[in-house]
Amino acid sequence: MKHWIWLVAWAASAQTADTIYYNAKIVTMWGTKPLAEAVAIRGNRFLAAGSNAEILKLAAANTQKHDLSGKTVLPGLIDSHVHPIGAALSEQDGPVPVMRSIAEVQAYLKKLAATAAKDKVLFVPKIYSTRLQDRRYPTRYEIDAAAPDHVAMTDNGYASVLNSKALAQLGINRNSPQPANGKIIKDEKGEPTGLILGAPQLLGRFRASRPATDADRLWALKAMHKKYNEVGFTSVIDRGQGPEGFRAYQQLAQRKELTVRTTVTYLLNAQGKPEEVRREIERIPFVTGFGDDWFRVGPIKTVADGGILIGTAYLREPYGEHTDIYGYKDPDYRGVLSVPRENLVEMARTANRLGWQMTAHTAGSGAIDVLLDAYEEANKDKPIGGHRFTVTHGNFPSEEAVDRAARLGVAFDCQPQWYYFDGPALAPVFGPARMKRFQPLKTMLAKGVVVAGGSDHMIRFDSRDAINAYNPFWGMWMTITRQTVVGTPINPEEALTREQALRLWTLNGAYLAFEEDRKGSIEPGKLADMVIISDDFLNCPLDRLKDIEALVTVVDGKVVYRR
Repeated sequence: MKHWIWLVAWAASAQTADTIYYNAKIVTMWGTKPLAEAVAIRGNRFLAAGSNAEILKLAAANTQKHDLSGKTVLPGLIDSHVHPIGAALSEQDGPVPVMRSIAEVQAYLKKLAATAAKDKVLFVPKIYSTRLQDRRYPTRYEIDAAAPDHVAMTDNGYASVLNSKALAQLGINRNSPQPANGKIIKDEKGEPTGLILGAPQLLGRFRASRPATDADRLWALKAMHKKYNEVGFTSVIDRGQGPEGFRAYQQLAQRKELTVRTTVTYLLNAQGKPEEVRREIERIPFVTGFGDDWFRVGPIKTVADGGILIGTAYLREPYGEHTDIYGYKDPDYRGVLSVPRENLVEMARTANRLGWQMTAHTAGSGAIDVLLDAYEEANKDKPIGGHRFTVTHGNFPSEEAVDRAARLGVAFDCQPQWYYFDGPALAPVFGPARMKRFQPLKTMLAKGVVVAGGSDHMIRFDSRDAINAYNPFWGMWMTITRQTVVGTPINPEEALTREQALRLWTLNGAYLAFEEDRKGSIEPGKLADMVIISDDFLNCPLDRLKDIEALVTVVDGKVVYRR
């Protein structure tokens, strides 16, 4: 009600436009007026949208008028899952090549070794066996051959391959016991192959071999936001920061140097006893919603399981016999539940009590079930619906899980890149029955679950070669076609319409940030965020959707990018 009172008063005092864009095809996502020819902006908000004749009447002598000659305009796009600081820092020393085979990984390591000091750890990030043509990880001996004089490793955050020098430094050998939260993979002779799944406590020393400075983080944010503007992003949700990351956002916000509105997720490890988890949350000096239209506190998050790309996501049932791609054989293995069930329950109950939104990385079907169990327990204290608790990733939700999410008001933060890039490699592992539950987006929307579209962007600046590719038009095309990298679809019956796909990257992304009344559509009173694009989104041939580019990106009524 307050929003509408403010809107009426604002509209009455703002009858002329500062800027008008006209002669366009505007897809507004505004329920009462889905299409328009022109839009007027006053200050940092949309004043009106409608026909050319209606909107041009709002021009004054000093109004800037832009004839778009039939180009398409969309609301500012929102990626619900990015890691911009880490993504930029991955290329702080120069571009990281796209590596699609073990031979290319070796070539990159040789290049690093040629100029690196002998005491420097050679670190190759985000290597997944599902994305290598070899359909396996390299061995310690293959890394030894590429970098014999250095400690070297490949890593994706959940699985790492260490060379012999790295294993020796960590004291890992044939006699090393298996960690409770992962696997040290050994060959038929009992020797470590170099592959370690999970067990982050073993690898933290090397992963933190180059700590970022405050200046590094500020550079990273500004540099990546510029790239996000170039693809039409006006808002994102950063899915995992600690105090240092929050300070970087705060500094740029105070300097008025942000060009992407960001909701920032506070990451917890949620280990120890349940009461320790509760106290950790209680010590955080803010809560979801604190901030402004540029920098706002989002949910608290933990990492509840491993990953489907590495065979450690926590499943309802064992992975089975076809796990060669992951580098292990264990027909009874279900993956890793890295946060105890009781800790997730305490986290959810505390979040609900204090007013936090909550989410958790839950890649496997079993982890989704455990997270929803925790949400159910919190809901018994008081309804959680108003807090918009979320499932992050949620790649294989059962029918029961989707129904529970709908009943509880739980949203999903999904990334179609997983089935596009990795579906063909995962199909032999999971089998036809389980693959039928791979991101059932159409079913989820039909049952009333709010699904937001994102990328889980982690590495590289380039929007299409990044891990994961964050180009929003390519992502929308994936949800509309259900195509995979090999050209065949996965579950085509779950394909979305163009309007549904656009909603995932606009209003639904805004919903996850509690801001659907402020952004996500082009309508009077909302923040003036929009993007002018290179093709007709609603009517161009389907295959051209993925190639659409942003021509002009407008945030807060100002042009922040022009192609």
